[in-house]
Amino acid sequence: MSERKIVVSGDLTSDDKFREKMQEIKQRGYIKSRRTGDTGVGKTLEDLLGIEENSIQAADLGKVELKANRKNSNSMMTLVTKSPNKRGVNNKVLREKYGYYTEESISVNPNVKVLHTSVNGKDFNTLNGNPFMKLTFKEEKMYLEHAEDGILEDVYWDKQTIETAINKKYPTGKVYRVQAESRKEADGTESFLYNDVESLENFNADRMMTNLQNGDLSVDIRLGFYASGKKKGKPHDNGTAIRVPIKKLDNCFDNKKKLL
Repeated sequence: MSERKIVVSGDLTSDDKFREKMQEIKQRGYIKSRRTGDTGVGKTLEDLLGIEENSIQAADLGKVELKANRKNSNSMMTLVTKSPNKRGVNNKVLREKYGYYTEESISVNPNVKVLHTSVNGKDFNTLNGNPFMKLTFKEEKMYLEHAEDGILEDVYWDKQTIETAINKKYPTGKVYRVQAESRKEADGTESFLYNDVESLENFNADRMMTNLQNGDLSVDIRLGFYASGKKKGKPHDNGTAIRVPIKKLDNCFDNKKKLL
């Protein structure tokens, strides 16, 4: 089987070439979004850069990851997705023991629990007003801890596994962060002005772990179900994601350089 690859029009992995391309895009002014909703800012930029849409877990530009966001946004972005080390614990442990039912899940399949929770190492989060879960670090492993049951010994991520996932996603340890001004047009559509570009280099896994411990980053567990289609009602794992506020993305890198 041939290796699936990201398809990009031209080499944009050097700072000079990426700066030149982004300068061209900036000079075009506000550009109408190619997609509605939160993902419009990223999808539109990918189209402008000639990146073919894909679901491959690899850097968007082949060797360099691309992150785009609206300026002044408080939203989170995914650094990497990685399930716990032990296979099957998301469904066998987390979903079955700590999951819950919602009105929607009951209407689709009353036998399937869901679990959507965001955790960090600073404090326990809450569920129905009660302390629920947090991250606990020991022996270079990151465990999920339940407020009543304590550390879940089978639910953990070790540092090496996370580093491997990061190196696959960021093979050169480098990210281009592009921020855009956003405005609503008279017809209700959204347009973007891509005018702020940074090159973030030397991704630092230790720095990332520290930020998970102090609460600046989080791990999102997203265990849901298929709401439609042939698999309607069946359990669905949307991927356990390590997430970072857009404004703090550079906390995970040793170097930052302004390109535009």
